[in-house]
Amino acid sequence: MVASHDESYSGDLPVSPIQYAEVQFADQEGPSVSHEVIASYVADAARSVRGIVDLHTSPWKGFSSRVRETHSGGVIVKDSEPGVVHVDIHVQVLWGTVIPELARQVEAAVRERVTALLNIEVGVVTLFVDEITGPMEVGATQES
Repeated sequence: MVASHDESYSGDLPVSPIQYAEVQFADQEGPSVSHEVIASYVADAARSVRGIVDLHTSPWKGFSSRVRETHSGGVIVKDSEPGVVHVDIHVQVLWGTVIPELARQVEAAVRERVTALLNIEVGVVTLFVDEITGPMEVGATQES
């Protein structure tokens, strides 16, 4: 009897690639997504909310070559349980913004975008207001 190509490498035990794949990936729900990708979507969602000037990045960024520039600086993603992440967002806020309302809008935007685009559940969203842009910085005219 002639063995097929797949059987000849299995040590005389017929193993089909399909059976192996079903066993190997049976416990996985889908592909894993890196924290950097999740943070990028969170950053975009937060920036889309009116009142957010920008994300507030670490002051150490300029002092160390080990801290790299990313589009999602100011966002920290933490694993909670399988398929659920907690998010911390550090922001710079526009002068005159009502912060509790801003926090609700940012949380809603983040949950909507991450859930819809990445199929990952967002647990706790914590908004840290690290800086408030002063009234002169947002374009108010200066009196002479």
